[in-house]
Amino acid sequence: MTVDLTKRLKEFGKKADEWGKMKTSVTGVSIVKLPAKGEDLKLGLEVKPVNEEGKPLKPKGVYITSLEQWEAFKLIFDNEKAHDLIQNIDGMRKQRKVTSASEDNGKVLEL
Repeated sequence: MTVDLTKRLKEFGKKADEWGKMKTSVTGVSIVKLPAKGEDLKLGLEVKPVNEEGKPLKPKGVYITSLEQWEAFKLIFDNEKAHDLIQNIDGMRKQRKVTSASEDNGKVLEL
């Protein structure tokens, strides 16, 4: 980490209110000032993926406050079995959408 980056993070931490956010140049990643005891400064990353239009894919992100947490998430996301599981869950979700759209079998309720 460069001295300049550390300095900028400390400045943000001093000026920001609790839960204040600062955007980064990494899409979907913000720096957040988290509540801390006393004079301590506690910053974390909020990871909130966005779609092609830049809109968040979910209302709240995941907060990561240590390198240990970062590495633990990386292991899960890189796990082939976890990938297969979410791929199947996503496939079921998409299948449900197609089924519900064609469930009316051409019947329309006239009002």
